[in-house]
Amino acid sequence: MIAEALDTLITLGWVLAAWVAVLAAIGTAVLMGVTAAFWWSCRALWRLARPRRRPRPSWARTRRLARRYARRATHWEEAA
Repeated sequence: MIAEALDTLITLGWVLAAWVAVLAAIGTAVLMGVTAAFWWSCRALWRLARPRRRPRPSWARTRRLARRYARRATHWEEAA
């Protein structure tokens, strides 16, 4: 009788641990989703609220494209 009670307690302990793990995983996924949605909305609002800057040329958006443009551009004169 005591052995059955101990087995039941151990089984219930494992079930409780499994429920805690499942709920922690679900809570983590929900929290990450809410955080991502909040971050995206703040970023969108920030982009809408900031003053408009001069539009940049398409090559100036990334370093790689800027380097490629600088290597190919020949619109300057050679120094004497």
